[in-house]
Amino acid sequence: MNAVSIAFFIVSLILPAGSYGLPETVAGNQNPAVESGGVLLALEYSDERSIKKEAENPSIRWYERKNNTKLNGVALVIHGLNSRPDKMESIIARMNDSGIDCLNLSLRGHGENYSDLNHTESADARMETFKSVTYPLWKTEAYQAYQRVERISKLYATPLFFVGFSMGGLLGVDLLSSHPSVQFDKMVLFAPAIKMHKRNSLLKILSPFPRIVIPSIAHKSYLTNEGTSIAAYNALFEMYVHLENNLDPKKINISTVVFIDKQDELISFSSLQNMIQDQNLDQWKIHPVKKDKTATKIKMHHLIIDEASVGNYMWQEIVDVTIKNFLGRQAAGTAK
Repeated sequence: MNAVSIAFFIVSLILPAGSYGLPETVAGNQNPAVESGGVLLALEYSDERSIKKEAENPSIRWYERKNNTKLNGVALVIHGLNSRPDKMESIIARMNDSGIDCLNLSLRGHGENYSDLNHTESADARMETFKSVTYPLWKTEAYQAYQRVERISKLYATPLFFVGFSMGGLLGVDLLSSHPSVQFDKMVLFAPAIKMHKRNSLLKILSPFPRIVIPSIAHKSYLTNEGTSIAAYNALFEMYVHLENNLDPKKINISTVVFIDKQDELISFSSLQNMIQDQNLDQWKIHPVKKDKTATKIKMHHLIIDEASVGNYMWQEIVDVTIKNFLGRQAAGTAK
């Protein structure tokens, strides 16, 4: 049995039944001022030289509140493994409405953050980049993005928040726990990959073959690449182990909301609960997510990052809880 055949066999063991055949959907609840993949530069934050530099950086996307809205905070936002960074725009738009400026980070091999190759389509060039990513590279990108957000937080004496989905949540918590200079005021984590189901570790058998690509179970409209490289999984597992070995409960015990579906296929709800209890994380609160009747037929319980994936009512609840955690009040536009 060759490496590719082994890969497909392992995927069949890891993935739960009912994760295939997902229908085409488009995430809703987009702020009209936020265009998918567009660069909204924080002009008042930087001089002309740094503005030009950030505009040329494919990993950086600033999303600003409306001009007449008071600045209530800044946030670093990080997507999940092989997830489209612009799928974080749904929560970003609602944060913008409440006066929170956001830096949406695209990790290497995601979105527009890849190396161009001559005579190669963008999707192929992105995948080629995805086959050589590493944990140190992603952590460096995350820290550099954090430094940009921290600069604004200090300049305007405003709170600094973190929002992460799946691996993005793991990366943010790892950065906070292990980097002495990193400080967040509050966090919101969507199905953070800090406690994964043990069956996921079966993929480690393929670690010597970083260029193999594993089919992804998420709906294709949420994927940045058609599949996930073993190099990317190697980076994820290294990140996971690094957090376990460098966990600082006191440092990460800040006001944090964890959104997760109890039936999450990749993240263990019970293990998250046990971790919070065992590490005395009394500032962390799990908020269970249950897709409501208005949700589209996206079957994957791990996907909980927009209205299309959880439904109208559940999404509004998620938004309200997020804004209340960050600002202590209801989300803008929510009826009292």
